[in-house]
Amino acid sequence: MTKVLFHVDESVMWDLTIRNLNNFIKDIDEEFSIAVVANGDAVNGYLDAKRSDQMRMLSKHVTFVSCLNSMKKEHIEADTLPDFVKIVPSGVVEIAKLEEKGFHYIKP
Repeated sequence: MTKVLFHVDESVMWDLTIRNLNNFIKDIDEEFSIAVVANGDAVNGYLDAKRSDQMRMLSKHVTFVSCLNSMKKEHIEADTLPDFVKIVPSGVVEIAKLEEKGFHYIKP
């Protein structure tokens, strides 16, 4: 099984990340697991209505993760995020844990 981790830490990178996710899902020919970890100002991307709709469709195949530390810095409350977003205390710790589990790191 191929396991990949997309790391998004800048809001301007969301469109590229979503394109990369769609291409990955379309082109992979084996079982896969995908996680997207957002930290920094990229956590704001979860609040964008258009992107949120795209992410909701992708959430059938993708685990979306938000860093609580970054949410606090950006003044984002947990209940304002879409229900498919998993919140973790620290995005960088989550990245390290996923890499330990064999996820390949991708930074769009």
